[in-house]
Amino acid sequence: MELIDARHITKVFTVGTDWLGRPKKVLAAVQDMSLVIHQGETVGLVGESGCGKSTFARTVLGLYGKTGGTVLYKGRDTRDRAAGELYRRQVQMIFQDPYSSLDPRMTVEEIISEPLRNYHLCADGRERRKRVAGLLNQVDLRAEAAQRYPHEFSGGQRQRVGIARALALEPECIFCDEPISALDVSVQVQIVNMLRRLQQELGLSYLFIAHDLTMVHHMSRRIGVMYLGRLVELGPGSEVFCRPLHPYTQLLIASVPRPDPADPGAPDAAGEVPSPLELPAGCVFHPRCPYANQRCRTETPVLRQVGADRFAACHQVQGGDAL
Repeated sequence: MELIDARHITKVFTVGTDWLGRPKKVLAAVQDMSLVIHQGETVGLVGESGCGKSTFARTVLGLYGKTGGTVLYKGRDTRDRAAGELYRRQVQMIFQDPYSSLDPRMTVEEIISEPLRNYHLCADGRERRKRVAGLLNQVDLRAEAAQRYPHEFSGGQRQRVGIARALALEPECIFCDEPISALDVSVQVQIVNMLRRLQQELGLSYLFIAHDLTMVHHMSRRIGVMYLGRLVELGPGSEVFCRPLHPYTQLLIASVPRPDPADPGAPDAAGEVPSPLELPAGCVFHPRCPYANQRCRTETPVLRQVGADRFAACHQVQGGDAL
């Protein structure tokens, strides 16, 4: 079942204004991007820093206003008032920085119970405290942690508090915006294993954003690859990781360190990542692509189906209908 259907999402920021208040430049952070999340699945989203992963997630969630596009929740347009209210409750977010995302002036109990108060889900303070204790237990924290402040916890414990807050409204889907990148490696494994356990216990869906491709492969049923605001490849996780189609995806996979002294490592990509304020014409990856031709320099490729559940935005990959 399709839980979230984000269609042709575009998000443009203005950079600076002239003396008349007109924007000097525009930054197209997300360009005409579509993605579907099914009930109970994890969709991974990878790409270099600044490619628009977090902006896409925040725009779909509604934290940023859309420049263009539509978000459907269970087939209903979230611009509809009733559907939008349900969507805001059923889709939550775990943020990258477990410290700045928590109010340092509030206790853990106040942080976790805030959404419960906003939605009037508990009859009184006693019921809220009981609910908070249960949520802390779900994320492997003791009930007495409720009376402490965020600065009294380690990074991994703070992230657990953030996860407990995201679970407070019993959502169906959680957007995980690089939830492990600020944590130690050993703690990363603990958090990922806990997210997988919670998914099995609660039937959650995830949009999992991360830089660690190995971790995304471990977590995700499907993987999407972004480059400069566009989705360039999408498909089953094992196939994207083991048989990448798009030249950029091939470069990303080749960059994953391997414990083999004989492994030569990733090949050097030609050129540098273009400025998002001055994107090249045609395929945005063509200045770095070893297979680029004249068509790549003038015509922007669209994401097309190139196999069973495989999509790629590349003129060199034969495909059918656009997504």
